[in-house]
Amino acid sequence: MALFFAIARTTVDCVGRYAFGAGRHFWDIPPEYYNGFLTTIAVDGYLYMVAITLAKISLLIFLYRIFRVDKTFRIVSWVTGGILVIWGTTAVLLAIFACRPIRASWNIDLLHDPKTRCNPEAYNTENVFGFCNVVTDFLLMIMPVPLVWNMQLDLKRKIGIVLVFATGALYVSSIPL
Repeated sequence: MALFFAIARTTVDCVGRYAFGAGRHFWDIPPEYYNGFLTTIAVDGYLYMVAITLAKISLLIFLYRIFRVDKTFRIVSWVTGGILVIWGTTAVLLAIFACRPIRASWNIDLLHDPKTRCNPEAYNTENVFGFCNVVTDFLLMIMPVPLVWNMQLDLKRKIGIVLVFATGALYVSSIPL
């Protein structure tokens, strides 16, 4: 599922870039492209948050399947999964419902209508979401470390396994940047 949303996001980015001038200064974009440009920006943000949340849940399920023998790890996994689902859902809903009517997020005419109400703090949702991604990446990286450290392996192998998890977490945390 995460891959589907990541591909959808990439597609929206390509459409925005080539059809509506994304990547250029706003004043360099012809006015007739504004609504399409704003639509791709909005949809890109929604897809980004869904894709990242699903990727983290996928990684959490993977770790759960490996280390489910430990009761503490199971509890931490369920709590972390709950936090990921609640935060991901909340972030997407905050982004979608930032303006009333909702279409004002991507319709330049509605955006300037005096009856439109937008919450400027809701636009910071993606920034806060990015910060929380770093925190949850670190959490997902350190969750298996105590279990690996307690395995009956020599120190060299334990360090190697921990470094494999750390490398994966560093890769995942660099994607949103």
